[in-house]
Amino acid sequence: MRAHTLLPLARPAPVPRAGYQVASSTTLQMLLYFNLLYAIVFGVLYQLLAAWKSSIWQAPLVVELVTPMSFWVWAFIEMLRLGLGYFGNLAERVPWLMGFWMLTLFPQPVIQMWFMLVQGLAGWFVLPIEVWLSVGMQVIYLAELVVSYRANKRLVAKAAADFHLQPIDPAYDSADAL
Repeated sequence: MRAHTLLPLARPAPVPRAGYQVASSTTLQMLLYFNLLYAIVFGVLYQLLAAWKSSIWQAPLVVELVTPMSFWVWAFIEMLRLGLGYFGNLAERVPWLMGFWMLTLFPQPVIQMWFMLVQGLAGWFVLPIEVWLSVGMQVIYLAELVVSYRANKRLVAKAAADFHLQPIDPAYDSADAL
């Protein structure tokens, strides 16, 4: 029995036609891969540092409430964002890649700014390693914003060109003439 009949969701990859132009970005794919690895390291280290800091020093109430909530919002959105970017880039889906771009633009850098700066303004101290972990994420976000914007422009141009190259159905034209 064939593998794709056993798994209904696993379809064989379509064979590219002659003259098919691949518009997905290798640079973006590499950035997403390294972002995934860095996000795992960031999440583990940030949780360990937060547990260590809260076991030694008393945090203000605002920090005790907002920081864990913002961390889990960051973790959920980061998984969603990386999935949208990965599959949107490989499958050349403009809406998915645009969703990745929008999630990279708004909530993630703001949450990183909370981790990096605002906790100190709220009366809690921020360790230098936390600042550098957040700076690393901000640099990755900035690079992904630039590269994914260019990739999205290329995908839109390719989709528009593919749309204009589709043959006109003669049956459809004859029905309009009646």
